[in-house]
Amino acid sequence: MNASNPALPDSIPQSILVSADLLVTKTAYLAGMVTPETAACLSRLLMDSDAHYSRIIDGYHAEPEVLKNALNSANQQSTLEKVPELRRRIVAALAHHYHVLQSQVFSDAKGAVARKLIHQHLAQLGLHPHLWSLARGLARRHEEYHDLAPTHRTRMGDPIDGAQPSGKSILSFIEFMLEVCHREVDYMTAALNRGRLREAVMHVFRTHLRLTGAEIRPQTGPAFLALLIQGALPRTEFETFTGLQPNEACDQLSKVINVGLVVSSASNRHTLQVGLPTWFAQDIFPDFSLAESEVKPG
Repeated sequence: MNASNPALPDSIPQSILVSADLLVTKTAYLAGMVTPETAACLSRLLMDSDAHYSRIIDGYHAEPEVLKNALNSANQQSTLEKVPELRRRIVAALAHHYHVLQSQVFSDAKGAVARKLIHQHLAQLGLHPHLWSLARGLARRHEEYHDLAPTHRTRMGDPIDGAQPSGKSILSFIEFMLEVCHREVDYMTAALNRGRLREAVMHVFRTHLRLTGAEIRPQTGPAFLALLIQGALPRTEFETFTGLQPNEACDQLSKVINVGLVVSSASNRHTLQVGLPTWFAQDIFPDFSLAESEVKPG
């Protein structure tokens, strides 16, 4: 390992550097697809789902206080600022993730610590991890993750073999992690495609029992879609998008506010913001959460 940057392998294959470069481009494109208001909704949903995915990956739930203390300690070991090139910083962040998993210091929560830490690093590197879920991808491929990660085979910090990892094993892990990152970014990019999003939203407005039961009409779907894409809209503009008569449009707006799809602030009743409850997100984003049949205990 490089002495001045211990998290960075000495020799990095060009294919890994190209993959890291492409990840920068892809995440920038994804970030450009959503407004800050919609991004905030997605971030909240993904954060909530990450706790579920983490339990699938590790097979247990890390206590928040243990996780906080271990994360503070792990942050002190990061050396990304010493790496001058962005794509190499990405590689260094993934290598550091590997080394946290290898460490015996964070035995009570090392998997969760490592993933929290890589999320922080990806955010610092401008890769917008609040818009896609690395944990989701790792949960789907948790057996491969366990095979490639150095110490997921133990929870209590018992030595595995006493040997230092080879450069090849670290690079294999980095390559796997980059592949998972790409797949998750691709998933969210496809899910947020305007044409696919329109089709999904309109289908939910026509068929979802929570909406039909609340007497929310399909004509309100285009207004919500415009709000989802733009993040915020004037109240009058939302009502116009429904194409309904004023009284009926106002009634429909009240109903979508009641079910949580639209947020109306008491301090600014003239502007509406998008709401994205979990039950709705699970219908407009295919495979947003893992079915029980998709996972086995780690």
